[in-house]
Amino acid sequence: MITPAFIFTIFMLTLGPIRTVPAFFAITQDQAPKVARALAIKGTMVATGVSLLIAMVIAGIAASWRISLDDVRIAGGILLFAASRETIGQLNRPAPPSPPPAAAPSNHPAVTPLAIPIIVTPWGVAAILVFIELADGDSKMSAIVIGILLLVMLLNLVGMLLARRIITLVGLITFQVVGWIFAVLQTGFAVDAVVTSLRNLALFHQNL
Repeated sequence: MITPAFIFTIFMLTLGPIRTVPAFFAITQDQAPKVARALAIKGTMVATGVSLLIAMVIAGIAASWRISLDDVRIAGGILLFAASRETIGQLNRPAPPSPPPAAAPSNHPAVTPLAIPIIVTPWGVAAILVFIELADGDSKMSAIVIGILLLVMLLNLVGMLLARRIITLVGLITFQVVGWIFAVLQTGFAVDAVVTSLRNLALFHQNL
């Protein structure tokens, strides 16, 4: 039984402010507060629009392409495992001797890198597709998924608007440690998603 609390937890892991706040702080720390605030609002609007598009349109396209729930779950598990492995490994690596060359600035920073991929991550896309597929035919559950998705986007906005205060108060290292802990939890979720889908597919083939 998928509960609202479980959906909220997974959306927070894959789309929430634990990842968004430090990344937003990093790309706006040299900008004026007014500019950073406008970027946060625009980025949240774009990310919300993209998320709703995925939930309401892309999920239907995936179904028409005969991409099953288990297919999406396995893909999401692989992506989530890869992202978790990268996050876990970051604290074990020595600092580079010199910073890498900066990438060319985007003409639309609210779209990229902020909305995609900082807020709407690839594994977040998979999570949205999985929950919408699980809620197929249940209008109440679909509304709950959409509502929780919008709540997480609102929390992202609040986190970004308060990013400088939050980082000053708790420190960037705290976010790194919390992110590391969440990455370990994500690894477990990723493994569970893949194992569950493989078990479902095996039972499906046994019935043929």
